Amino acid sequence: MVTVRPFRGVRYNLEKALLKHVVSPPYDVISESERESFKTKSPYNVVHLILPEGKNKYDNAGKLYNQWKSEKVLVKDDVPSFYVYEQEYRYEGKKYVRTGFVGLMKLEEFGKGKVFPHEKTLAGPKKDRYELMKACKANFSQIFGLYLDKENELEKAFASAKKTMPAASAVDDDGVKNSLWLIQDQDIVNKISRFMSNKSIYIADGHHRYETSLNLRDYFRKLNKDAAGELKPYDFVMMMFVNFYDEGLKIFPTHRVVDIDDKFDEKIFFEKLENYFVVEEIEDTRYEEFLNKKENCNIVMVYGSKYYGLSIKDDDYEKLHPVYRRVDTYILQELILKDVMGFSEDKLLNKEGISFMQSEEKVREAAEKNKAVGFILNGVPIDVVREISENGYVMPQKSTYFYPKLQTGLVFNDI
Repeated sequence: MVTVRPFRGVRYNLEKALLKHVVSPPYDVISESERESFKTKSPYNVVHLILPEGKNKYDNAGKLYNQWKSEKVLVKDDVPSFYVYEQEYRYEGKKYVRTGFVGLMKLEEFGKGKVFPHEKTLAGPKKDRYELMKACKANFSQIFGLYLDKENELEKAFASAKKTMPAASAVDDDGVKNSLWLIQDQDIVNKISRFMSNKSIYIADGHHRYETSLNLRDYFRKLNKDAAGELKPYDFVMMMFVNFYDEGLKIFPTHRVVDIDDKFDEKIFFEKLENYFVVEEIEDTRYEEFLNKKENCNIVMVYGSKYYGLSIKDDDYEKLHPVYRRVDTYILQELILKDVMGFSEDKLLNKEGISFMQSEEKVREAAEKNKAVGFILNGVPIDVVREISENGYVMPQKSTYFYPKLQTGLVFNDI
């Protein structure tokens, strides 16, 4: 059974901080230049907490967090609440709205209950988030979880909350309007908790933070010598829950740019590619048409100033596990990066020589300016994400880019 419950969130005091100046995207998508930009927006911007700097950066973040609370820059809500979180945005000229709610979920090990991952994790990011969470004793950003609700039964609860003015609202740098409402009515709170109790939860984003929360829970249990079955705040993690069938849920691909050096042999590279793919030069204006062809798997490669269409050969497609046949990042990793370009598993895990980009334009610029090969991919369909999660498989890192990104700073959870 999944245990989901309300909590007393810690939120910015809007009399002391303008929300649009203090929120930010998740820590792992913020570049160095963006971090500096966010820092200049406000001395209270959340990047000071989620991306601390200095020799004792984690302890400094913990002290700063407590200081902001003591100064009433951050204030804890009096009543445990669920937080309806709505994101309104435009995509290809059309307006979309994605709605979910933020609450606490009781932590459980992957593979032992009803919480399913779909992505590999790395030790480095987990250690970083572990030290930060331990020093601050807080969740600063939500894990992004998906649940199945074909009948959209929770929409009534959300719609009721949204009849009032939002408790907080801000348009972020991507033009997404982020709004938050509180649900404190006990009947509605109980209804949501009961509804979620028999749901499976699929981690969309935040795998590293989820596993870190498990490690931190075990640390505090041992430190405090907790009795078996005794629940403490660190047995829960803050999560944003979104319906799989929400019309505002978008999954975009994350493209790759791979560095090459002076030893790169173009002739051998293309010969190896042709072991697995039919390779054809295409016009740059045709790349989307090629990607969308209803065939086994199509990847667009950018090399120099030219575009190439890569169509996997039938025999190699049939050798793939059925669950991975619709995951371009897996095919790219296994056939091209490993077999053709000689990447080791460690090099892939450490993302050595690989850059990740969201737009075709950036892939083209990077491939033309640098010694690099770009790969433009299709996104992973939502049903494939679910299938991989339920079957205990994982995809390569950054296989999914759920849009829009949840903003950090709307609500925190003390553990």
